[in-house]
Amino acid sequence: MTAPARTARSRRPLLDLSAKLVRRGYVCDYEVGERELPGPDKVLTYGRPALLAVSTVACVATDEKVVGLTYDDGPDPTYTPQVLEALAASGDRATFFVMVEQAEKHPDLVRRIVAEGHEIALHGIDHTRLSSLPIRQAIALIKDGKARLERISGRQTTLFRPTYGAQTVGQYLATRALGMEVVVWSAWARDWDGSDAGEIAQRAIGALHQGGFMLLHDFSGDGVGAPDPVTGEGLDRGEATRLLLAGMKRRKYTSRTVSELLAQYPAVRTVWAEKRDPNRPSGMPASN
Repeated sequence: MTAPARTARSRRPLLDLSAKLVRRGYVCDYEVGERELPGPDKVLTYGRPALLAVSTVACVATDEKVVGLTYDDGPDPTYTPQVLEALAASGDRATFFVMVEQAEKHPDLVRRIVAEGHEIALHGIDHTRLSSLPIRQAIALIKDGKARLERISGRQTTLFRPTYGAQTVGQYLATRALGMEVVVWSAWARDWDGSDAGEIAQRAIGALHQGGFMLLHDFSGDGVGAPDPVTGEGLDRGEATRLLLAGMKRRKYTSRTVSELLAQYPAVRTVWAEKRDPNRPSGMPASN
């Protein structure tokens, strides 16, 4: 299967003049839940063109109760089918930011995700923190990952989420030059901290906000939250999704793919980057 032809028209404009530009602190209130977008900010207003050029998508601006559920690190033969079954039962759509090594092991799951109306996006070849690498090496890995994922999915890859959300400004600009939008998140469930499915779901439900992108996982790319190698016990990611979707239904929320949301609502963008640090191979970026 060959990758679709790439065209300049498929690339999102570098300066999205309809976007809402916010400080990173607003985005990083990951468990606050429903919240208003901040009012005008002098620094963001005066520096808007330059800041937009290096800003990353975190969510969308809307008053409607719609979110984008996003799943990182898969696909996984145990949990991805369970997540897909839960989504099918609820009629919701999600975006799967996959790792290429997992996708190449389970290409049938990649094709199933696409066939069931969900979105495939790139998370990396593996869970290496790209901001710890020289820029040429990091971009070569992103470019290679994009091409390999397109061969598996049969679809053009237009969205990228760096592992740990970690990127330098140079990596961001180079990723955009490859024709991909960089997407992070504005809500999370902390489904890596050892909590059970019920706790994870309740945390996610409490973090819901209009237009939010929810960070979830259908696999553990760096081993955090993976089943215990002796007992086999670990987070039941399928059950966490089922409980989350039930809670969303009670609160009248629905989920669509990231691209669907970006096509319908203004993007909420923030400057999201860190300096290259070869001694920081893992862990989340600073919270604000």
